[in-house]
Amino acid sequence: MKKNKILIAEFKHETNTFAKSKTGKNEFYKRYIKFGEDIIEFFQNTKVEMGAFIDLCKKENYEILPVIAANAWPGGVVTRDIFNLVKNSIINVIRNEKNIDGILLSLHGAMVLEDSPDGEGELLEAIRTIIGNDIPIIVSLDLHANMTEKMIVHADALFPFDNYPHTDMYDRGLEAAVALSNLLRKKIKPVLRMKKLQFITPPIRTEESPFKDFLDLAHKWEKKSKVISVSIVAGFSYADIYESGVSVLAQTDNDIQLAQDIVESIGAQMIKRRTEFVHKTLSIKDAIRIGMESDKIPVVLAEVSDNPGGGSPGDGTALLRELINMKAQNVAYANICDPETVDVAIKSGVGSEVIVELGGKSAYNLGDPIETLGVVKTIADGKFRNKGPMSHGLMNNMGRTVVLGIEGIDIIVTERSFQPWDPEIFRRVGIEPTDKQILVVKSAAHYRAAFGEFASQMIDVDTPGLAPVNIKKLEFKNIRRPIYPLDDLESFE
Repeated sequence: MKKNKILIAEFKHETNTFAKSKTGKNEFYKRYIKFGEDIIEFFQNTKVEMGAFIDLCKKENYEILPVIAANAWPGGVVTRDIFNLVKNSIINVIRNEKNIDGILLSLHGAMVLEDSPDGEGELLEAIRTIIGNDIPIIVSLDLHANMTEKMIVHADALFPFDNYPHTDMYDRGLEAAVALSNLLRKKIKPVLRMKKLQFITPPIRTEESPFKDFLDLAHKWEKKSKVISVSIVAGFSYADIYESGVSVLAQTDNDIQLAQDIVESIGAQMIKRRTEFVHKTLSIKDAIRIGMESDKIPVVLAEVSDNPGGGSPGDGTALLRELINMKAQNVAYANICDPETVDVAIKSGVGSEVIVELGGKSAYNLGDPIETLGVVKTIADGKFRNKGPMSHGLMNNMGRTVVLGIEGIDIIVTERSFQPWDPEIFRRVGIEPTDKQILVVKSAAHYRAAFGEFASQMIDVDTPGLAPVNIKKLEFKNIRRPIYPLDDLESFE
């Protein structure tokens, strides 16, 4: 009996169009680009989408055809050369391989190219043009995907994450792979309907109202026999494209009207509550004061706007400067991206004192460099595996990494931009996070999944950055209008 042959591939980037630099091959290689059988080794036993694809294919005794897995940290628009590398890698395999039965793709959903607003839609269109309509394409997506018409037209089914922090990456990947298996067995015939809503939102947690209310409603709909999945897709508001924003996606087993009814019903309720989708933060001084005065430790302070996971450079200094000014002690800080300081520290060596101009080197006015004397406490290669609930088992590479001790603050300085959502970033460089009075992380919400297991408090802090919680600080040019909160409420009456 012939085995089903399943092509698997990944191409992920969350594009912040307000970032000035472009994301090219070098930026992808800094995180990872894997080819062929190396993909299996890299993702085996990891709790991410590709790990789920591999597990399901092995369980079903499918022949796995791994092609390419490319992922870069969020940043500016993606260059055409890296896009073509990934696209052509997939298309060339499709052309050369015979009897491909299905395709599983791990995509983000918010990729903007330097010359096109819809990277995923263009990729899916190119693949569909080659394979025709008989071979199914099933896609996993990020919760922060900007759903586009091209994505809906050219995919057979789409499975965005439900949760933020993204603790369900493996689950949604498995859901996508199971759907492909059911489709190949002719158990289902997926049909999709999407409704774009007239509002955008900063990244907000899904375990709290209002998002939780609509996620619960989606899960209630999913209990109906003909419903495959219902997704509340938050969108990525830092991508200034026409189709940016919140969407509702429903997939049913060959019942288009049911899918349409679902998205219309949920969408109407969400529009009525659009003003509730906000991300609350504290001022820098107030947050630090709470951290310093707390008798329960550690207190986690999150620089949500300078989050490398949202496309900010991760070298903002406003919070660090105030920690120094307020003489905060027993603090561990993750992390400042500053290759120049890393180089100075490594050349000087462990135990040495160095004068550095730390952070503030990007072109975004996120705080001036801090000129200070520090002690080089640790030098590391910056590689570690996640041990927390999000992306468990996945290998990270921050580039060369050092710890500088500055006036009671241990600062992790990295060669590469990196979002610190797993406590292993501290342990990798010899810092036990549970021993610290204050922990600082440049992360919007992902940190809560793992740090929430031991933090006494977690406080989101209002700092400068390219991912502001107040979206009205950004100058949008391309997004459809009117749209809330950029336009007055009267625009919707």
